[in-house]
Amino acid sequence: MESLYFLLPLFFIILFIVPLNFRIKLVFNLFENNILLSFFIWKIKITTLKIMVKDKNIIIITKKKKKEVQFSLSIKQIYFVETLIDNLKNKVQVRKINVNSKIGIIDSAQTAMLCGSVIAMVKTIFCYIKNKKPTCSMDNLTIPCFNKKIFIICTYLSCSITLFDLLYSVIISLFSIRRKVYEKSRRKSKLS
Repeated sequence: MESLYFLLPLFFIILFIVPLNFRIKLVFNLFENNILLSFFIWKIKITTLKIMVKDKNIIIITKKKKKEVQFSLSIKQIYFVETLIDNLKNKVQVRKINVNSKIGIIDSAQTAMLCGSVIAMVKTIFCYIKNKKPTCSMDNLTIPCFNKKIFIICTYLSCSITLFDLLYSVIISLFSIRRKVYEKSRRKSKLS
């Protein structure tokens, strides 16, 4: 007779293999100098963060707890983020990217020039992404606003990655930090 205990390992194996579908909504407001960032997994909202940069500090305000967190990144943390992004960029499957923007300066000629420049920049970025991820669908909408001063760019990104790939990339990034610290200490000891 077969045991039901085999269902537990099967559940974890399926959990590691089935891709996590996540969406990121990023709203950048230039004149208010803030970023609103929302994370969704399988259409379930996980968190919303408001990020502001003042001087050399990054201030994060969460919507649920209404508290401010200030931090600055060390060299190890920056190196970890760089290696994590480098490890994840080939593993993440980008499904869809939408870029919507509302741009306006009081002068209509400058507004039209700025809108055209933003459209050209977004299309250039889309060409680069399409060369790297050919299955990604992309959409761009830029709305000029001639009567008020506004600069808002809203980006929707839909991606998927397996939990195994995510954990693997984090572990490899952590080991690369240890190796980098070890190499720096060896160089310092040779110079001494």
